[in-house]
Amino acid sequence: MAYEELAPFYDELMGDALYGAWQQALAPHLPGVRVAVDLGCGTGRMAAWLAERVDRVYAVDQSPEMLAVAYDRFGHLPNVRWLESDLRHLALPEPADLALASTDVLNYILTRAAMERVLQRVLASVRPGGKWVLDTLGPRRHQELREGAWHDVRDHLVIVHHTEVQGETIVHRVCGFVAIEENGEIYRRFDEEHVQRYWDPAALADLFERTGWAVTEVQGDFGKCPVDQADRIVWVLEKR
Repeated sequence: MAYEELAPFYDELMGDALYGAWQQALAPHLPGVRVAVDLGCGTGRMAAWLAERVDRVYAVDQSPEMLAVAYDRFGHLPNVRWLESDLRHLALPEPADLALASTDVLNYILTRAAMERVLQRVLASVRPGGKWVLDTLGPRRHQELREGAWHDVRDHLVIVHHTEVQGETIVHRVCGFVAIEENGEIYRRFDEEHVQRYWDPAALADLFERTGWAVTEVQGDFGKCPVDQADRIVWVLEKR
């Protein structure tokens, strides 16, 4: 499963820039929000940020390893409930005013039938008039992933990441080496495979509309560029 080994290093590899961009993008949508849900919450950083600003947060992820990291860091927060769930089977104890799905969460949904199911389950978990803010891979990143490989070398961690793109299918193969001695002379190897799908923005917009969502805003890279040139597409949806 993806993130079995990468979970403890995810935030270190991601850095802070994307979290900062998301916090800035979400802030205008928070007035009046009492209940929020972070879908694909990962290591819990956005859920913890939301917890400082709303009454209750449901933090949902399919990966028990990611949730373990999140709970280790933020399990002390009294107004966050951590839920392990496939989004196709999402069920919350109460409807949310705001849903978040950041950092390619929907790109891990691989078929149209599964996507429709996820959109319907999130719709059922949000109150009428509630919002869902999310992102998907943009055309520029889809093209860049065809170039194949990058690496990250640190004293305690080495990551070699190779991608293969065939049409809309994106396969990420990650080979990692983690230091198991303080002097960094012995490393343990791990391998993970992550599969994503690139969703054409027009096709995705049609799916949103068909499943009861109104698309109220679409931005490329948080408003920095046109959608057709974007690395990341940010969507704001509203439940009709």
